Amino acid sequence: KKTSPTRVSLDLSTALWGIRSLAPLRHPLPAVTQRDIANGSIEAGIDCLQVIEVKAGMDLLKLYHDFGDHLSFMGGIDVRVLYTNDRAKIDAELEAKIPVVKGNNGYILHSDHSIPNTVDFDTYEYFVRRGLELGTYNQ
Repeated sequence: KKTSPTRVSLDLSTALWGIRSLAPLRHPLPAVTQRDIANGSIEAGIDCLQVIEVKAGMDLLKLYHDFGDHLSFMGGIDVRVLYTNDRAKIDAELEAKIPVVKGNNGYILHSDHSIPNTVDFDTYEYFVRRGLELGTYNQ
């Protein structure tokens, strides 16, 4: 039985670099997971991870649970929640994440992406104020 070139390259890339590849592409591309990013950051001496985009599959809480003893985090608040301009949804997003991730090495409040002009200024101001309330460390 012949092995397809795609399968061989998938096996080769995994064997050589431990990187999973996207299939069934003719020329596989490496797929990097949030675990790969966090481990690579730690190995490189980076102590704060900022690339935490929710819609790309990044999970701030999982990253914190897996790597919070080595890394600080910035972002990871789903900007799509801000798009709604709904304070109850913003509260739910912030309350689910900030009290958890502010422990250990710290957390810097930010969305997971740029804030578009569809987010009202009052909404953004509320997001920052509420995030700072939840994230303030007791002295």
